[in-house]
Amino acid sequence: MKKDLSVIGGLFVIIIVLILFGNFFGTTGILRGGFGVSGTSSASGTSTKISTDATNVSIGKLNVKAKIAANSSDRQKGLSKVDSLPLDQGMLFVFDKSDSYVFWMKDMKFAIDIIWIDESKKVVSIAKNLSPELGKNDLQLTQYKPAGAAKYVLEVNAGLSDLYGIHEGDIASFQL
Repeated sequence: MKKDLSVIGGLFVIIIVLILFGNFFGTTGILRGGFGVSGTSSASGTSTKISTDATNVSIGKLNVKAKIAANSSDRQKGLSKVDSLPLDQGMLFVFDKSDSYVFWMKDMKFAIDIIWIDESKKVVSIAKNLSPELGKNDLQLTQYKPAGAAKYVLEVNAGLSDLYGIHEGDIASFQL
């Protein structure tokens, strides 16, 4: 009986690890240290480009190199159509003014955490473990809204905000 419980417990741990990190093992993205295979547009066959400017973002023990999405085109694309994201990378959305910016999982291929950060770089809201909503049209997609106004939004792999103990009120550090 104890052996059966040990086996079940071990399998449970393996399943949790695969759920949290399964998208990243064996992908070319983590091997290259890049943003993964950036998917190609089915109509034109061209690859989707993400802004090349990046900054290091730290919140508590979380440290990621974040691509910066500072213009409306980059913010609209976000991480959509990107196949995977290395664990040490993310995307930082930079807006001109503070507001309650709503996000959704349109065309996303992997789960993420969304962290809203105000003008003083304080975390004001976190949406955790958001999964892609495949097969839904725009009107059916869940919209995620922060608890307070934010000027910056950081997207990272799902589970990282829990893994590193990120909470509302924590202070982010980054240079633009």
